[in-house]
Amino acid sequence: MGFVSEQMQRLSSRATRRIGMYFGERFPFHYVCEYPKSGGTWLAKMLSDYLDAPFISHHSVMPVGCRSVIHSHWKYDRRLRRAVYLYRDGRDVMVSFYFQRMLLLRQEPDAPFCRMLRRRYDEAFGAGYDPDDVRSLLPRFIELEMLRPRTARLNWPDHIANWWPGRGRHVHFVSYEQLRDDAAAAMTACLEALGEAPVDAPRVADTIRRHEFAAQTGRAPGDEDRNDFRRKGIVGDWKNHFTPEAARAFDRHAGDMLVRLGYEQDRSWVERVAR
Repeated sequence: MGFVSEQMQRLSSRATRRIGMYFGERFPFHYVCEYPKSGGTWLAKMLSDYLDAPFISHHSVMPVGCRSVIHSHWKYDRRLRRAVYLYRDGRDVMVSFYFQRMLLLRQEPDAPFCRMLRRRYDEAFGAGYDPDDVRSLLPRFIELEMLRPRTARLNWPDHIANWWPGRGRHVHFVSYEQLRDDAAAAMTACLEALGEAPVDAPRVADTIRRHEFAAQTGRAPGDEDRNDFRRKGIVGDWKNHFTPEAARAFDRHAGDMLVRLGYEQDRSWVERVAR
């Protein structure tokens, strides 16, 4: 990915956001927003498929001006109507985000964004770090993403808090875990919230089948491929990679949000992470 393309993507995303703020009701736009690696691309593509509307991501190099499903990591704005916010256990997010970053560095080492990432990680991990040493590097990666978030501009708990539903907010909250547990029910609720009722159950089922992890990758969920951005497709993978140091780092910055979302009853989960 060249510098010009990266600049065009940034400009396109900003332009699409502006169009959505002022003209999104006319087209209309549907939004799927998330903190990175929460499953937003999966959900947005399923909604796009069901609605037969273009899927637009933050990688687009042209702004959009037609009925679309728009996937982004944007901050909340009351002018962005018909929005779904997808969240995921932040511990799984950190693990998935780590592997995504390391894969990106391998696949596009000379891209300007990757050169920036390499400087960032050399500073955090030390030059010559081993990216496969996940358990040693993950605590520092978590600290980095909590204190100096890059892609979403807000860290995981602050991004969720920024979108938190309340009076007058046109936001439907749904979790990655709900999608994994009962995709049909979660998709139906999303479509109804977006004003697309009545929902055609057979079409929803067909859409889900086309976008299942196995259908998209040729692998069963849990069958890991670290050379694919859809690496594993499961819930709870954090337990395979978190050390006590990683747990303490995450809890220090995001423990309250983890409890608020119901992933843990209290912050004592840290004490249960085995060495």
